[in-house]
Amino acid sequence: MFKKIIKKLFTATQVIFITLYIILEELVWERFAEPIFKYIKHLNLFKKLESYLHNKNRYIILILFILPFLLGELIGLLSPIIALKGYILLGVALYALKLIIVAFAFWLFNVEQKKLLSFKIIDFSYKKIKELSSWVKSSKTFIFLKQKAIQTKLFIKIFARNIKNKIKILLKK
Repeated sequence: MFKKIIKKLFTATQVIFITLYIILEELVWERFAEPIFKYIKHLNLFKKLESYLHNKNRYIILILFILPFLLGELIGLLSPIIALKGYILLGVALYALKLIIVAFAFWLFNVEQKKLLSFKIIDFSYKKIKELSSWVKSSKTFIFLKQKAIQTKLFIKIFARNIKNKIKILLKK
């Protein structure tokens, strides 16, 4: 009896966290963070910065990585709190700022990955995050919820397209 309750609690917790993961991946990463990351990656300023950084000491690279990463995560923690206090637009704006700041940190990680992974704690953390991500993405719960998310996304697109077409027809009359 107790084992059944624990198993159900674990499953419910897993569903909640995986659903949040999928929402963040689908909405935040694909819609906002990835385009920002790609835009930053191709800016001339960042190409010059990339060649400048290649000659720098790994400790300088570490500081340049950790500061924006921590700042971005701090802003990411504060933005929902501010939004819940009633300042929704400010919360959204702060979260957008977080995405920009963290996109810079991800860019720097990609550019100077070898130097950053030379720090044992970063290498260990990076490997553990990749393992956790692989474990989550191979779980039955993730696969099921991802399939449902894809179906829901498709339904919303078709529904929105139908409404848009109906509005066009109504406006033509």
